[in-house]
Amino acid sequence: MKLTIARHGETDYNAEGRYQGRMDIPLNQKGLEQAEQLALKLEGMSFDVIITSTQVRASKTAEIIASRLKLPLITSDLLVEISLGLYEGLTRAEAAERYPEIWAQNPMGTWNESVPGGESVRDVDERVSLALNQIRNDWAGKSVLVICHGFVARIVNRVLMNIPFEEMGDFVLGNCEYLEYTLKEE
Repeated sequence: MKLTIARHGETDYNAEGRYQGRMDIPLNQKGLEQAEQLALKLEGMSFDVIITSTQVRASKTAEIIASRLKLPLITSDLLVEISLGLYEGLTRAEAAERYPEIWAQNPMGTWNESVPGGESVRDVDERVSLALNQIRNDWAGKSVLVICHGFVARIVNRVLMNIPFEEMGDFVLGNCEYLEYTLKEE
């Protein structure tokens, strides 16, 4: 089974360095153009389906690609971005200034703990692992394109490459970048 993971196009919050999390921020003009360019890059590849996060920045990216490649599109709540609670809508500097005690303890939470009002890495890992298992079961032997978010892509990479939690932060997938994985049938 071939699994290709792509991150959504740019939003104004990406350009401003703001945490988006569960906020439903649309693609900006550059993000729309990135999605079109990604669709052109993927034209020579063969996919059976596109599965996307329900959040607008990912689903719009997926719609643009699905339209060009004439592919069915499925949405999944399991692929939404990590909830960053109090930090959503803020830059790193704003979060550190507004919540200095929380930021000093651990700016982004830990494996088991989240930023207040947010989601722990373990929670996201379990949710994304469930999505990967569903994709593996529902699309065995097929080629699937997943359009998701930066942190979700980091979790996918951690799970599929068996990377320890402490090292997963080294992986960054830019806007409308993609990575291919070959999954063994279970």
